[in-house]
Parts: sequence; C-alpha cells; structure tokens
Amino acid sequence: MTKSTLVEILGTFDTSEQKRLIDFLQSPWCTAAWQSSEPVALVSYIFDNLNRRQPANLHRDTIYGHIFSGKPFVFNKLEKLFSGTLKEVRRFIQYEVFTERCLPAEEYLLQADFLRDKGVYNECDLIYKKLEKWQQNRQKWSTREYTLNWQIEHGKHYYQSLVYQKRGDQNMRSTLDALEALYLSERSHYTFMLLNINYITPTLSPTDISELITASGYPPQSNFFSTDLGSFLKDALVVLSKNDLPAKEFNNFCIRLNEYHPHLSDYLYSHFESFAINYCVRHSADPEYRDVLFRLLKQRVEEGRNHVDGKISASEFQNIVRVGLMQKEFDWVWQFMHDNRDNIYGSQHPEAYFQFNLANYWFYTGNFDQALTVLLTAHYEELQYKYSAILLEIKIHYEMQSDVLPSKINAAKTLFFRAKQIAQGRKKMYSRFADFMRKITRPKTAVNRKRILSLIRELDDDPQIAELYWLKEKLGQMLMKSR
Repeated sequence: MTKSTLVEILGTFDTSEQKRLIDFLQSPWCTAAWQSSEPVALVSYIFDNLNRRQPANLHRDTIYGHIFSGKPFVFNKLEKLFSGTLKEVRRFIQYEVFTERCLPAEEYLLQADFLRDKGVYNECDLIYKKLEKWQQNRQKWSTREYTLNWQIEHGKHYYQSLVYQKRGDQNMRSTLDALEALYLSERSHYTFMLLNINYITPTLSPTDISELITASGYPPQSNFFSTDLGSFLKDALVVLSKNDLPAKEFNNFCIRLNEYHPHLSDYLYSHFESFAINYCVRHSADPEYRDVLFRLLKQRVEEGRNHVDGKISASEFQNIVRVGLMQKEFDWVWQFMHDNRDNIYGSQHPEAYFQFNLANYWFYTGNFDQALTVLLTAHYEELQYKYSAILLEIKIHYEMQSDVLPSKINAAKTLFFRAKQIAQGRKKMYSRFADFMRKITRPKTAVNRKRILSLIRELDDDPQIAELYWLKEKLGQMLMKSR
C-alpha cells in the first residue's frame, strides 16, 4: 500500500510533524470519535518503516498482520481504517496550517462571528475594537491583509446593522472602500506581473499597455491611490510603461522600492525586484544602469534572497559574477565565488560551474592564459554554460591575438546555426556575435575609422547581440587607436 494517499501524505512529514500528528491522534478531539488506538498504531507503523526506508513492510498483508495481530480476517477492515485515518490526518493538516499561518486578526474575526450569532454583543464590541487597532497598525500590504481588511469591514457592517439597526450609508462606505482597495491592489499586482513578463517575452502592443495602465488606475480619485502603497503601485506601473527611462529616475524608483520592502509581501517584492533587474539588464549598455544592477544583485546576495535551502542556481551565480566583473568589483566577486563554491545547483556538479566563472574572473582581470587553461578543464553540458564557454573562449583568443581565432569563430558560427535546443532569440544573438567578430577581426577594420564608427552605430541601432558591452568596449579601444 505504498502508493496509497495516506502513505504518500505521511511520507512528507518531518520528525517534528510526525510527533505532533501522533499527539493529535491521541488527543480527546480524536479519541472521542474513534474509541480505539488503531489509527495511532497504523500511523506509527507507517512512520517507523518510512524512516527506516523499508517500504516492503508496507504491503497490505504485512500491515494487516501488525495492526490486527491475532484477530480473524475481516474483509475491507484495513481499507476502512486507512480511510478513517486519512480523514483525521487531513484534519491535522488543517489544524497545522491554521495554527501556523493564521493571523491574530483572523482568529478575532472568527470569534466575533461566533459571538455575534450567540448574541454576546459586549464581547463583539471589544473584539471589533481590537480589529480596528490591527487595521490602523498593519505593516504588510499584501492580498491577505487587504482581504482581511475587507472581511473586517464587511463583518462590522453586518454586525452593526443587525444589532444597532444602522441602515444608512455610514456603515457601508468603509466596506466599499475596503473592497475597492482589495480590487485595485490585486488589479495593480496582476497588471504589474503581466507587464514584467512582457519585458522578457514581448506580446503586448503599445495600445494594450496603455489600456492596462489606464484601467489599473481607475477610478483615479479612489482613496486607495492616496495611500502609500497605492501611490507606489501607480508610480510603478508608469515606470513599467516606459522603455527609455533615464537611469537616475529609475534609480530613484529602486530606492523607493527598497524603502517599501518591509511593507510588501515577499511574493510581491520578488516581482518588483525581478522587474528592476530585468529592466537594468535590458539597459546594461548604459554604465549608470549597470551600477544600479550591481547594487540590486549585491543586495540580494547580502540579504540571502537568491538562495533556496542554502543553494544558488547556476544561472543566477553566473549572472552575479558577470555583472560584478563588468563593474570591476573583483574582490567582492572573488569572495562571493568562494563563499558559494559548493552551493551551486544545476544539472552538473557545482565545481564545473565554479570553474567556468573562475575562468571568467581571470579573463576580466587580464590573466588570459590562466583563463583559457581553467576554461578548458571542465566539460559544460548545461546549455547556458556551454554556449557561454564558447563565447568566452573566442574573447580570450581575441585578447591573446591567437592564430586560431578565425577557426574558432567559424566553428562557433556553424554550431550556433545547427543548434536546435536554444530559443530562436538567443540563437540569433549568438550567431550575430560570431558574424560581428568576423567584421571586427578583418585586417582593414582596425585602421578604418569610418568602418569602426559604422560598426558602433550598428550596435546602437540593434543591441540584440551577445556580449554587447564587451564588443562596444573593443570598438571603443579600436577607435582610440585609429586617431
């Protein structure tokens, strides 16, 4: 019975949860209904064998013999025990979730509903006073808080209408305001997420974006938009609607986002932060945007938000290292790399990811021979690292003025052309890099100032190319030498 729902659910419990479940099943709440220790024996037996990794002992006949030892066989008896125990386990899960996640205000609201129905109005009045204090002092602005705020106003309206016979607008307006705040906050959140996704995968027309912004800010006279969060969300949507925001103005938005961090749910803040990082990446050719990007990434590292269970993804690790190196924050990058050397997760061993980024470090610090040696010590299977390694090898050979550079560029061009496992947009950026390297390495390019300026304009007109920043840097150096 290893595939039963009961065994599957119990298999997710940690040691402390196992103990609490056993205590729960032995509590009067459960034993009053069961009048039996069989559910406790069943759950204990399952936990024992799961912990010892002995699933063979969870066969139907083995369990029956253990639980009902010495008793005559009864058809469907074990199945009924499993079914009844599963119901109690689900009650325990509900209890656990409520105990762990329920806000004090939610408990008060449930008590108020119960006491109102019982006619204990004095206690109801006291509870609603406590709830009003919570409304005034709440720190977080998330869906849960806005929903609870509306539920409080709705409950208060119903209670006052029932008890005090207040039928006028005075005890309905606050309910409508709370409902409007809930709707507008949610509308803003989802619009924000949609526009953020549109930055990565453009699907919306300028008209679509304009209509979304307008609809999310309606009605403009709403009290919600005069609150701190409402004002911030409205400004955020305006920022999202612009593709060419000056770096200084965008930096001010990021500073404001950081100030509001304590009041935003982790879920909402992560979307804001993701948008800010994506926006900076799209404008990373601008040095001022790179400053903002590095600060955002560094803050994520220092606050531990880029780790999951103590691990950091290979892609994020590479991105942080790359941006730090571009900003010449070599000491910080070196420390970051070694702090997380064994904590990188992906489809390969952490050391392979570390070696690639170490090679990148040596490249940016001018140690090209060492960079090439380290780069070629590892085999990169993950696509992002595989193609990044090809680009890095070409850049190293360029800096070393290697004779094999033309053949490396040609081989890369062929590989990119034949690649089937990468997105078309990324494939185009890689292929264009190889084509551009052919243009740069032509002997006449280095001495032809007009040719260099033409290549710079080509990058400005269409920045969708791999290693844009490095290519611009090389062209700038060539332009200086051509004077």
